[in-house]
Amino acid sequence: MDDMDFRFRRDGQLQIPPALWLLALLPLLVVLPPVPIDETRYLSIAWEMRQTGSWITLHLNGTPYFDKPPLLFWLLNLAWSVLGVSLWSSRALVALCGLGCVALCQRLEKRLSPADNGQAPWMLLGMIFLVLFSGVVMFDVLLCLCVLLGFVAIADYVSEGRPAALWLLFAASALGLLAKGPVMLLHLAGPIILAPWWSAQGQRASWRRVLAMLLTAVLGALPVLGWAWAAVHHLSAADANNLLLRQTAGRVVQSFAHNRPVWWYLPWVPVLLLPWPVLLRWRRLPNAMRGARLSRAARFGACACVPALLAFCVVSGKQLHYLLPLMPGTAILLGAWLRSEPGLLDIRRMGIMIALVAGVLAWAMFGPEPIGRGILQRHTVVWLYLLAAGLLLAVIVFLVTSRGLRAEQRASLAALLLAMALLPLVRLQALGALDAREVARRVVELQAQGVPVARIPNDPGVITFLAQLPAPLPEATQPSAWAKAHPDGILLAYAGRGSAPEGTQNAVRLANGWVGLMPSPVVEANAALLDRLAPPPAE
Repeated sequence: MDDMDFRFRRDGQLQIPPALWLLALLPLLVVLPPVPIDETRYLSIAWEMRQTGSWITLHLNGTPYFDKPPLLFWLLNLAWSVLGVSLWSSRALVALCGLGCVALCQRLEKRLSPADNGQAPWMLLGMIFLVLFSGVVMFDVLLCLCVLLGFVAIADYVSEGRPAALWLLFAASALGLLAKGPVMLLHLAGPIILAPWWSAQGQRASWRRVLAMLLTAVLGALPVLGWAWAAVHHLSAADANNLLLRQTAGRVVQSFAHNRPVWWYLPWVPVLLLPWPVLLRWRRLPNAMRGARLSRAARFGACACVPALLAFCVVSGKQLHYLLPLMPGTAILLGAWLRSEPGLLDIRRMGIMIALVAGVLAWAMFGPEPIGRGILQRHTVVWLYLLAAGLLLAVIVFLVTSRGLRAEQRASLAALLLAMALLPLVRLQALGALDAREVARRVVELQAQGVPVARIPNDPGVITFLAQLPAPLPEATQPSAWAKAHPDGILLAYAGRGSAPEGTQNAVRLANGWVGLMPSPVVEANAALLDRLAPPPAE
């Protein structure tokens, strides 16, 4: 068994660190199309930053964009400078952030439990939801990395009281605030405020140290405030107020979107933590919790996920990916329970997860025609089927040939392969219909032919990056009037609901709406609809 390619020692430890296994995701980052509207919008903002050279004030379709801070867009441009401008390089940046999360989780657990065997990074690597989002250009995996960096600083300062740990906490807080705004402080608050409790079995944190960490975390807002001032000082008072409102109290206290009830997250928590809820022997969990009740790692993990989850439940705006930064704390907690009760995981139940993914594959192949299969070319569909089936087979072979590994290592790597097998199935069943790249290619062709092309004002940047436009399309604030002035023109139209009117070219169905190209006669025939979609110009 020691001569296997998986390379593990007689003590059941893999020689390859858990974080490096996430590199297996890199070849599959091109399986999914750019996902509208969030991923395409963020890529377009970064692209406009590159085209305009405006590194401080963000722009979408040439208009100042106030919804997010700039760190992700800076990093995307850095990745493009190193790896070239592409969807793959953009997603590789996020995947590397995921790799960093697993590595920092390992360091954090080592700081909290120096004598233990490193279960937490495997528990984190095995979370399928985290792996799937490590291949999508959004803010939450980057924020998770910043949160973990802050957790490491907190653990270091509580243990040793070194000023260098406070400087690391300041840097982590600043980066997190530049990544996604004030929500970073919400994630840091639990482990800081409750430090006297979780550190009780070692060098107990004094309230003086708690206050020092709180002050340091809050001072981490200085860089983002400096950016905000630089971004707004040349804008109008209304635009400046919009930026400061949405990036401070508005994002946390009052939701601007995704308004859902207090309990909405709770039924989803077991799904987000798969496969671990399936693999846990629940009857042994009380013993595991009792055995770990004094563990610094268990207490820290609880402080890192439970208070933040309760806070997110209270905040009205809710999306599942907002909970990604809670997963490291959950992994630390699960790792402590597993050390307390080594038989806590039943690896045989991984067969349930394999059966679920195999069922999805069978449904994709033999069930009613899904969205993607009706649009993708046959050879692409066959290739995706084979890829999913091959990865599913790899899971089975791995489980059969890796019995010398610890349970959490086997489960984690099997879950990683299952997540990879899900990617082509997601493409087939849903995202194949959401691919806007053909719309972007058509716009480039039309511009090359000299055809007038414009967009209605509500376009969320669906094609700016995909077409790599040197400048955003001109805005048609009054679509019907623009169509009359350009009888041979084409209008890029977007709607957040409904379906595309008859005559729309290259129409792409989105989650709740559509995007497509409308010739001027079609625009005039649907003038009432488009005029409603296009807000009146500001006075």
